[in-house]
Amino acid sequence: MYILGITGGIGSGKSTASNYLKKKGAVIFNADQEAKKHLKHTKILQNRIIDAFGQKVVEKNKLSISKLAETVFSNEIDQKILNGLMWPEVFILVEKSINDAKKNKEKLFVVDAAMIFEANFEHMFNSTLLILTRKKIRLERALKRKNLHLEQIQNRMSLQMPETEKKIKADFIINNDGTLENFYKKIDNFAEQLNF
Repeated sequence: MYILGITGGIGSGKSTASNYLKKKGAVIFNADQEAKKHLKHTKILQNRIIDAFGQKVVEKNKLSISKLAETVFSNEIDQKILNGLMWPEVFILVEKSINDAKKNKEKLFVVDAAMIFEANFEHMFNSTLLILTRKKIRLERALKRKNLHLEQIQNRMSLQMPETEKKIKADFIINNDGTLENFYKKIDNFAEQLNF
């Protein structure tokens, strides 16, 4: 089984790439979704986060995911604290999913995660694929989702590792500044390189 990490900044198209590979038969682990799901169902982790951040992340005596996001995406220190609590948990989730996929004799396992390099997860993969897109296009795409304001998007962008550093670390790079059709063609070519 080939294990691929797909990364890229907010609005770059990494989830579009992952979903396209899913249609072709790949198993996808969406780190953001899985981390949120895990957090919602893990009381011990919720309590650790409340201990770390206090009442500013609590609503009606419970951890508020939206208040937590507001807090951690406003500054680097708070983000590092949360990552220190979340990343070890996510690492275990990824390992478990990889083992399950191996048992099921899957051909391609993909981890879709914005912070593969920040978390030092790259050793888990046979290779990493970085999706690169111009900042202006990324902003437009992220705004179209209508789940974050411009300021929130810019804050998240500023807290991610600069793309110049990611380029050095990535094994493969696909540029996603063109049409969706063009992007899919590039992914097809890349999948062929992996014999998938």
